[in-house]
Amino acid sequence: MDYFLMIIGAIFVNNILLAQYLGNCPFLGCSKDTGVASGMAGAVIFVCVLATAITWIIQIYVLNPFGIGYLQTIFFIVVIASLVQFVELFLKKAMPGLYSALGIFLPLITTNCAVLGIAILCQRNEYGLIQSLIYSFAAG
Repeated sequence: MDYFLMIIGAIFVNNILLAQYLGNCPFLGCSKDTGVASGMAGAVIFVCVLATAITWIIQIYVLNPFGIGYLQTIFFIVVIASLVQFVELFLKKAMPGLYSALGIFLPLITTNCAVLGIAILCQRNEYGLIQSLIYSFAAG
């Protein structure tokens, strides 16, 4: 699959926010201030890409071989929650201004359905690891 077409499709055709209505809460809550919105977008993209990479590995090497694909959602949620905690700790130490500006919206990345949706869509579409990473970056 052409990576450029995948990026264009994720941004314009199958936009996670506008076409699939995933991740509306942080978008509506943070979009008043451009700096905060940019910080939130960066945090969500970072979590999406890392979560997609880790969940792809878990799906391919744990869930599929052992026939426990029905636990996909639970595994993916645990991965996402752990990554959000990592991002929160990192921002608190490295960027305290952004950390305080994001406020309650930073922990809400855990419940952001866009992050989980992107990870599940990559598995449903049977993307390889590189395709999944590109899609998650473009869709985030």
